[in-house]
Amino acid sequence: MSKRAKGEKEAKTETSIADIEVKVKEATKSTSFPIVGIGVSAGSLIALKTLLENLPMDTGLAFVIIHHLAPGQVSMLTEILSRSTQMPIHKVKDGVIVEPNNVYVIPPDSSMTIINDTLKLHPRGHELKPIDAFLTSLAVERKVQAIGIILSGTGADGTEGLKSIKAEGGITFVQDPETAQYPGMPNSAIVVDSAYFILPPDKLGRELVRVARHPQIIRELKAAEEPKIATRKENIKTIFTLLKATFGVDFSHYKASTTNRRISRRMVINQIDDFKHYTDFLRANPRELQALFDDMLIGVTSFFREPPTFEILKERVYPELIKTRTPEAPIRIWVPGCSTGEEVYSIAITIQEFLEERNRLDQTVQIFGTDVNERNIERARQGIYARNIETYVSERRLRKYFTVNGNYQISKSIRDICVFAKQDITKDPPLSNLDVICFRNVLIYFDSTLQEKIIPILHYTLKSNGFLILGESESVGKFTDLFSPIEKKGVIFVKKRKSFP
Repeated sequence: MSKRAKGEKEAKTETSIADIEVKVKEATKSTSFPIVGIGVSAGSLIALKTLLENLPMDTGLAFVIIHHLAPGQVSMLTEILSRSTQMPIHKVKDGVIVEPNNVYVIPPDSSMTIINDTLKLHPRGHELKPIDAFLTSLAVERKVQAIGIILSGTGADGTEGLKSIKAEGGITFVQDPETAQYPGMPNSAIVVDSAYFILPPDKLGRELVRVARHPQIIRELKAAEEPKIATRKENIKTIFTLLKATFGVDFSHYKASTTNRRISRRMVINQIDDFKHYTDFLRANPRELQALFDDMLIGVTSFFREPPTFEILKERVYPELIKTRTPEAPIRIWVPGCSTGEEVYSIAITIQEFLEERNRLDQTVQIFGTDVNERNIERARQGIYARNIETYVSERRLRKYFTVNGNYQISKSIRDICVFAKQDITKDPPLSNLDVICFRNVLIYFDSTLQEKIIPILHYTLKSNGFLILGESESVGKFTDLFSPIEKKGVIFVKKRKSFP
């Protein structure tokens, strides 16, 4: 072979190898990547610079900074932060597509959300909390690949956003309040247990890098490529068995996408890569088993969630409840899956307001809140909530139905009509003779098998013409013979008499 031919052959070989390497990189490149939302406010500049200084430029993460600025205030944040990192820093323009290893800063006078990797700018309203707005949208967008961070600042902005990220399987950080110039925002998140990591800014950066490189974060959207998938399923089944044996709750018919994300998150937090190793870790660590159980039951809840539903209750449902009722005959309402009680107390407050308007204060009301988590039940009984509820509860209601002692506590007159107890709707006997069941945003966590088991039970427990309230994203499915919506967009249903063939 001539030297020329040999050289051409070697060149072709080198080219083909290079082509293969490129193709391998393209094939293994994740189509998705974690996105970090960083909420900052007063006194956060040094913390933010320290955080960025402790991040390499190739984390594979995208960083989005949401900060508070007075209307019309000029921001020099992008220029200042460019001295603390080698990553490119951008002042966001509407429609920009987020890419890894880049930093994006919200412009003044804006609120921002993310959808399909694209940052959307909105005019900032007076009451809107921009950190909550972005982190909540990030939770929906990225699920387990959503990471939320709250640094120094006053108030409670960011707390609800971190709660949303937790509910979707993501990871949450807050700056250690002792290192924050203004600890209000970090403390608000800590009080409601929204933070997995509480760290000073330098350690926060290093922990963030570790989390970003965990296989369960990187592979989130590649579940089908997970090696030994059968072994993984067996380990998850074993985890469910451990949870059921210890806490009496069977998670096998909860939605797999939700339970898998929450197991993966606990693996990330505990620096465990393999499902088998995590299963062994659970067997040896009761405290971690409790933490996993608590994580499996995290849901998004708040006072007066989905406000239009409460308007329909006051306009259409409550009037029906008192139409022919004597004061001695109690109105009976059940809230299964009540979590920490916000839903129960929201109903109690609105029905109390209605009875006051109708001059029916002698009417007896009984509201029952149940949940599978004893810790949630105890918190609900206490009725104590952080000051961030001001976002959802009007000043008038706060004055009338709450007492203030650092945090807010539901007034005794409201707590006296609410009874809380541990109960698992999937297996325990239900309540009966009910006028209303409020079962909002719980069915979404169950698979179709469990949904089809529970809806007939709800029908059975209601009185004739009783009402079932579901969340805005839920329905009665195929059970249209049991319930009919009272309005075209059905979130409130009335019980039908069951027909028999």
